[in-house]
Amino acid sequence: MQTWHCIALIVLSIAVFLYASFVDEINKTAETSLTTLTEVSEPSLEKKGTDSDANFSSSWAETLLTLDSAIDEDYAISFHQEALESHLLLSTILNELEKSPVAFDMILGPFTNEIFSENKLEILSSLILVRPKSKKSLHIICKGHSSRAANLLSELIVRNYNRLVTSESTESPLPDSLVKKLALIKEYEKQLDDLKVTIQEELGGAPEESVEVMAIRSEIMQVDQEITEVKQHLLRIDQIHKNGQNPTEYLHIPPVRDYGQVAQVADILAQLKSMRSDKSLNEFTRNQVEENILINSKELEKEVISAIEQIKQSVTHLLERKKSLQQNAFDHLSTERLTKSKNFQMNRFSKMQELVSEAKAQYEDATLQWMTCKSSFSLYRVTE
Repeated sequence: MQTWHCIALIVLSIAVFLYASFVDEINKTAETSLTTLTEVSEPSLEKKGTDSDANFSSSWAETLLTLDSAIDEDYAISFHQEALESHLLLSTILNELEKSPVAFDMILGPFTNEIFSENKLEILSSLILVRPKSKKSLHIICKGHSSRAANLLSELIVRNYNRLVTSESTESPLPDSLVKKLALIKEYEKQLDDLKVTIQEELGGAPEESVEVMAIRSEIMQVDQEITEVKQHLLRIDQIHKNGQNPTEYLHIPPVRDYGQVAQVADILAQLKSMRSDKSLNEFTRNQVEENILINSKELEKEVISAIEQIKQSVTHLLERKKSLQQNAFDHLSTERLTKSKNFQMNRFSKMQELVSEAKAQYEDATLQWMTCKSSFSLYRVTE
């Protein structure tokens, strides 16, 4: 292994070690701070250990926030803790910091560099410690390398938390437990939609189908034809590329030829190349022709690339359209026919429907609880 390789590996390993040590130090000192808070009413049995902890945390500035809930149930504080530790809140605070270089340098500057630029959220999270204070209260310790940094971080938390709590929607909840419940519903619904397509394909056409289903199946056949045509165009494009054929071959593919300014630029380029073959041209005119050939060649290349991208996107859209039509066809199948079907997938579909209904009910119940919590709390800085 070359020397510079070894040096690079050593530097990287040291950097990773320092980063891990930094995160661990924050966590330890944050835990120490909580211990100090609780030990006000419970004297330490080992004074030596307490003194050591106090000396260890003295290098960190801290600002204490308290969240008080008016709800007696345990779920209230649990919801608020999840929300205060949520990815959405951390991302919102980080976005605000990145818009203000001065604030960013004050709070995250001492801990970020080029190596750890992707770990800003993790670092920010390690500067905030949320723990229960009582059944109806939380303590939030905001840490920094200066009192100004800790105070600013606490202000950002209070401001953004209050704003997010009032502006969040049921499609983008703040507490992590609600985020997971919503993700589960979407996953179940996706499986349900996929089963609709599978069942519709397996049942196929039948004389007793309704007019609506027959019309949908006809449209599906038409979409299938379009998909086949587009796939043929893509196969031809791939063949030209792999065989190293003349790029002008792309212009013989209808969707490429008919895209944007392809035909127009190709005609101008052909005229310019024809002019170049004229031996009577003087040097100045010939140079102008060559320059315009280069410009139009680059423009044609851009247009052809855009045309190919559009063809690829059209396949995706057609496949999505087909899937939507198949799901629609399933929804129009008579209940009687589905009930009589011995299709194995129908049993899975019925069970999946039950899972979706159950998951939605749980999400709605939890959302109602969270809505109650949002209207009955206060978040403020503790003044000494």
